[in-house]
Amino acid sequence: MTGAGPEIPTVSGIDQPIRVVALLRVWTLFYRRGVVRFMRFWTESLLGPMISTMLFMTVFTLALDSGQQIAPGLTALQFVAPGLAAFVLVQISFQNVCFMLIIDKQEGVIADVLMAPLTPLELLLGYGLAAVMNGLVVSVLIMLAMTVFTGPMLYAAGYTLFFGIVAAFLFAMIGVLVGLWSEKWDQFSMIDNFLVLPLGLLSGTFFTLDRIPVNLQWLFEANPMFWIINGFRYGVTGYGDPSMVLWQGIALLIAALVAFLAGWTLMARGYKIKA
Repeated sequence: MTGAGPEIPTVSGIDQPIRVVALLRVWTLFYRRGVVRFMRFWTESLLGPMISTMLFMTVFTLALDSGQQIAPGLTALQFVAPGLAAFVLVQISFQNVCFMLIIDKQEGVIADVLMAPLTPLELLLGYGLAAVMNGLVVSVLIMLAMTVFTGPMLYAAGYTLFFGIVAAFLFAMIGVLVGLWSEKWDQFSMIDNFLVLPLGLLSGTFFTLDRIPVNLQWLFEANPMFWIINGFRYGVTGYGDPSMVLWQGIALLIAALVAFLAGWTLMARGYKIKA
């Protein structure tokens, strides 16, 4: 029989619709289940961290001389403010994704999510990127609010964005790992209170490294939270060694990639979310 038959769509012809559908699926999980749920409880998720951080700044203002310099060219408040904002960013990113996963598992909602046509990568990105967005929103609001104490500060926007996004993504991926592993709130609290919080308090948020004995400084320099605070503070204030900030940024990227691959692997295996 002669004549042209019906045109059969090629793979290249359906690539675009497939990509659009995949993006829509990720967007639904990211926006509807992550961001909207976070914003629905804005008094706790947004207002709470802002008030606690502003109280910190108020205490520092009352306790310290407003003109006292803790680092060259920086008052104590200007030094502390970026560290606090980065610390809150990390905490929100970590806690938010843990909350979503643990609540979904305990309420049985995770079964509905798994029944949706979502790949493990889409599940990981949906949960993780929502936590990243929520952490960044809170951090930006805190930085804007703290200008009351410090005045406007932004030395290098590129560094600030890079360290903010990579830090949020790294701890969101760590949050995925902890959220998948945790079956009880006690397990999450153990990691949060005995790992994340101590790393944050020993990250140089409130002090410079030269206040630490020389033989112990390597312990603080090996702390990933120190890399985050140091890089974020450099982007906001310009305080820091650019060469050190550069390799710390590379190390954070590698750590974020490792955490991402680990989260993807556990999602693909259905670790503690599939019967």
